[in-house]
Amino acid sequence: MSHSARNSTGAVSTAVRRGARVPAQRAAPAALRLQVFWPLPGIAVLKVAGDIDVATAAPLHRALDELTAHRPRVVVVDLSAVDFLGSAGLAALAQASEQAEIRVVAPTRQTARPLAITGLDQRLPVYTTRDEALTGG
Repeated sequence: MSHSARNSTGAVSTAVRRGARVPAQRAAPAALRLQVFWPLPGIAVLKVAGDIDVATAAPLHRALDELTAHRPRVVVVDLSAVDFLGSAGLAALAQASEQAEIRVVAPTRQTARPLAITGLDQRLPVYTTRDEALTGG
């Protein structure tokens, strides 16, 4: 059982009886932010930021579809600002790789681990920096 009270600053605080279950606070899914640029002829970079999950993967799918429709030689997908990479994001990368050469920048555990666990890192070249991905080295 809980009850609310105002403290001296006017903020509401909640007292919870010992042993009572309190639901966990869930953060709203981070909006996916996408940025496209063409640093070299025939090479597109898609910079992705936020969480890639089932709720946010549709814009990623659309962006990859639009990029591959322009038939670039290479699409570099920069995941350096991604906090979570779920199966929907992995599926988007795999599908795009059927249309163009996809190189992935995955410098963090949050992005590199899902690629490794699923074996997608064996299908797509994975780099730790964008510069490496741009040169293919």
